[in-house]
Amino acid sequence: MASDSPAPAARAFPYWAGLHAACCSVVFFGGIGAIGTSFLPAGIDRAREGQLPTGVAMVVLGAFGVPTCLLAVWYFLRGWYDALRPPLLRLTPTALELPRGARGEPARDENDLPVSNEPPHPRVVPLSAIRRAKCDGPERNRVLELVHDLSPEPLQLREHMMRAADFAELLASLRAAVPAAFTS
Repeated sequence: MASDSPAPAARAFPYWAGLHAACCSVVFFGGIGAIGTSFLPAGIDRAREGQLPTGVAMVVLGAFGVPTCLLAVWYFLRGWYDALRPPLLRLTPTALELPRGARGEPARDENDLPVSNEPPHPRVVPLSAIRRAKCDGPERNRVLELVHDLSPEPLQLREHMMRAADFAELLASLRAAVPAAFTS
């Protein structure tokens, strides 16, 4: 089906949760780790003073705080890595190229174990495979739902994973590229 509208130019949109998600992890794990590691010196002092069971228990609790501090550092570094090099959702004149985070979670069986390691959506969704599209939800938390031939479940692109202007541009570009999908 030919369209009079020009094909959209290739464009890449950052698709990531942003630093706010990483900072929440840093605060959570950093707080637990700081509380946990604060038990270490107090536990050692108790053990030296002769209160061995209490001292050992405090040292063991403090030892569990160290890995959570390391997790806080890991999430901090990972957040900055994603801020500097976010995963990109690309819209080309013929296809939508999805980053791993946008492709969905792998299907699970009745025991909540993954059936496979592959996500339900392919890395590249041709624009010709998109059958229906709709955008729903409250402001700044809208979800663009695309039904396509390559997966039984719809692809959901969430606005909060993108900049507001990028989401609006992606939506406008998709409306121009596949107008029939938005009318059905």
